[in-house]
Amino acid sequence: MKEKLILGTVQFGIDYGINNEKGMPSGNEVNAILASAFNSGIRTLDTAAAYGLAENRIGDFHALNTNQKFVINTKFSKDATVPWLPSLMNSIHSMKLEQIDTIMFHSFESYLTNKTDLKEIYAIGFPRYFKRIGVSVYTNVEMEALITDELVSVVQLPFNLLDNHLKRSVVIEKLRKQKKEIHTRSCFLQGLFFLNEDKIPEKLIGVKPFLNKLKQIAVDHKIEMGHLALQYALSKNYIDKVLIGVDTVAQLEKNIQWAEEAIDNEIFSQIDLIDVTNLALLNPSKW
Repeated sequence: MKEKLILGTVQFGIDYGINNEKGMPSGNEVNAILASAFNSGIRTLDTAAAYGLAENRIGDFHALNTNQKFVINTKFSKDATVPWLPSLMNSIHSMKLEQIDTIMFHSFESYLTNKTDLKEIYAIGFPRYFKRIGVSVYTNVEMEALITDELVSVVQLPFNLLDNHLKRSVVIEKLRKQKKEIHTRSCFLQGLFFLNEDKIPEKLIGVKPFLNKLKQIAVDHKIEMGHLALQYALSKNYIDKVLIGVDTVAQLEKNIQWAEEAIDNEIFSQIDLIDVTNLALLNPSKW
């Protein structure tokens, strides 16, 4: 299952994650993580112009390792005053590349704002600067709106133990019928699955019963929570790629270990039906 992994890089450029107490890794730590990922067979990175230093740090790695070039998915600038072409070119320059694989809109709102320009973006940018156009979304309504857009090839969406099969599978299958590639993020829900109960913020108290249920499943089957979370996403045939984020080489190695150790699908059938009705509890942008 390791071949389905994409390494997310938001941690490389900004302080990120509800369970992140260490902060942003140093440049040397980022280089070590990227080297370990490349040597382990993970060859695709997910990044964005809005991720602080991330694109520059990827560029630093490429400059030091000219024979180790990652496949890159990045996102247009979130700054509405920055036109799409300068944003794309700046990303390519920052990462020391000639072309990226997928250029994505950072949100559905950004996609809508630029929808009338999609044909121009494709005509000017493909295949010289990018291979595919994608959109990062949050809701099923947003995903539904992308089903018939032939210029959108990749859809990135949240999927995890709580934002799960029950909520996402029907609309994902619709996207796949239109040949869209599905990338999922928030596998660990920004680290929420690893938080001790007394560390959960007051505004997320409503998620406690569901977290306790997941923890009980993990305990009953003697499975680490991270292993359960990662394998749950990787096990779904309708998901093409799964993003992970790490702060250290040790975390990366642990994720790779989890990716390679399958879990009985009977365990996942218990998780498929968990129903968190307050969707704000599952959306980090609402936290």
